[in-house]
Amino acid sequence: MKLALTCVISVLCGATAQADTLTVGLFAPTAPFPSTAARVELATKLGDQLGKAIGATGTGKVYARAGDFASAVKKGEVTLAVVDATYLAAAGGNYTILAAAVRNGESNHGWILVARGAAKIADLKGKRLLVPAIGGRENDFVLNVLFGGEVGKDFFAKLEPAPDTASALASLGLGKADAAVVPSGSDLPSGTSKLLDLPTLSGPVLVAYGTLAAARKAQLLDAAAVFRGDATVASLKPADAEAVRAIARRFSVPAKRGPLAVPAVRLLVGDLVEGRTFTIERTSATVFASGMGTVTR
Repeated sequence: MKLALTCVISVLCGATAQADTLTVGLFAPTAPFPSTAARVELATKLGDQLGKAIGATGTGKVYARAGDFASAVKKGEVTLAVVDATYLAAAGGNYTILAAAVRNGESNHGWILVARGAAKIADLKGKRLLVPAIGGRENDFVLNVLFGGEVGKDFFAKLEPAPDTASALASLGLGKADAAVVPSGSDLPSGTSKLLDLPTLSGPVLVAYGTLAAARKAQLLDAAAVFRGDATVASLKPADAEAVRAIARRFSVPAKRGPLAVPAVRLLVGDLVEGRTFTIERTSATVFASGMGTVTR
């Protein structure tokens, strides 16, 4: 009896501890954090602040791979997370967007094509290109979302995902790749230069997975509004699903249509006679009478 009671108490205590703990995940490989330590510090600080807002112990956890992050979400280990909008656009899922990360005063940021030893994009044909991993569909992301279908599938010899933006630029700086696409505002390595400005996309967003009660959502939004982070995620501002939908729409191959000229088919009589003068020559009636034959029976 005593053993059974002890087991029940242990289970209840474990359930209470689990309910009072909030884990905030961070999976944002495209965000230009300078190091893994910076990611951990940001996640820890955000987890602590959001946890306090709902009366829980908050922790932060950083995920380097999409598979590990998706598994944690599926198991319910992560209910709040700062996630790349590009990843969400490609992977989908059941989530609610609460806020968008702000960097340099903006939540949307342009992307750039950076290269070593190239003066124009044509110089990169048959070369190796790096892109920060988004958990799959990197080819579609680069060719359709960033280049808008203007670059053929066989233009680059190899299009390879890097673990994150910092890794992509480091490899480019060491000469392990010929070019990379990264968010603007990143520090470029020596010997490289920007070749092209690419579209502006949403940066990371704060999302909640699963069902979120209205009262809990309000608490989290209030806490997010006063959060102050670092140079990469300076703050958070309210956002909605359009931040991700705008990227998702670009994953499809753009439809190519040639110029189409349609002639006007509606003609007015006034348009035909405008600027013209018409006259009818007067003819004597005898001319018509002389031309008539004799009718006989």
